[in-house]
Amino acid sequence: MIPFCSKPLGHVTLKVGVFYSCHLLLSLWLSGCNAPQNTTQQSFYVFGTEVQVLIVGADTQRAQQAIQAIEQRFQAFHHEWHAWEKGGIVSKINQAIANNQAIDVPDSVKTFIQTTQKLSAQTDYLFDPAIGQLINMWGFHSEEWHGPPPSDTKRQAWLSSRPSIKDIYFKHNQLFSHNPNVQLDFGGNAKGLALDIAAKTLTDAGIQNALINIGGDIKALGFKNHQAWSIGIQNPNNPKQAIAKLQAQASDSIFTSGTYQRFFDWQGQRFSHIINPNTAWPADSFASVTVIHDDAITADTAATALLVAGEQDWRRIANQLGVEAVFIIHRDGRIELTQAMQSRLIDLKN
Repeated sequence: MIPFCSKPLGHVTLKVGVFYSCHLLLSLWLSGCNAPQNTTQQSFYVFGTEVQVLIVGADTQRAQQAIQAIEQRFQAFHHEWHAWEKGGIVSKINQAIANNQAIDVPDSVKTFIQTTQKLSAQTDYLFDPAIGQLINMWGFHSEEWHGPPPSDTKRQAWLSSRPSIKDIYFKHNQLFSHNPNVQLDFGGNAKGLALDIAAKTLTDAGIQNALINIGGDIKALGFKNHQAWSIGIQNPNNPKQAIAKLQAQASDSIFTSGTYQRFFDWQGQRFSHIINPNTAWPADSFASVTVIHDDAITADTAATALLVAGEQDWRRIANQLGVEAVFIIHRDGRIELTQAMQSRLIDLKN
């Protein structure tokens, strides 16, 4: 049993500034802004964001070759797993489902979908990547996000069929769907898979100590000069300052989901890109949720699911996912964290 579920209030609540919709990211926190000795650090752009790889304790040539391999794999991954650009595996799956056809998929794709099905069930389908039609209806399958929101009639029509990843099933490596309205969009947990791929690429190259950062979501490997990595959660009111500093263990995955990241304003109301599948309406419970877990796909899934779950249900969903370390910023600025997250806390700016 996770500690915060064994007590009515197994978490700590603190008050900081009011954050509204300001940008909040996880970022590398290198003490004194100095990188460790014998480091190789490179960045590149993919998934619509900056990717940073920091390697410690490996010779430069080997480190650079490993980073190049990660970049190549990420570019291919982005093409294959993009939800609405034609040509990739997800686009082909979605087309087959819409046509009521079966499609052969590789073992790796089948395994990831089955893993996601299990995790989605553990979230009571508050996280459900079969809602591509709904995301497109809200306009988040485009580079520019703008209103108006979809009508109640359109939302209710979608809810009447409620496409879900549980509608997908396999016969050997053939993928089928019970519901032709299923359209997969793995934007909510594909970065977790990508980080696992990057971590394996580094370990296969014999690299033991590194950080991989995809737009603020992080996978830690090993240590920084025999010390735990320190990860900063930036102050959304001042991105150059951090609200908190966390200690990352050797294989931690740290993910943040927030209602501030992608949104549009319409007639004085802000609409986030994170949609509750059970209401077909954007989540608005928390400003952000940060989680730590050793499995990157689980952490990625949990950050979104807990944000959708909101005040009443986030503890139950976290327990079902086996996620113990949670850091929440409420829309009114309160910070709430579990006992497991409190044990990782190095510093909190109050």
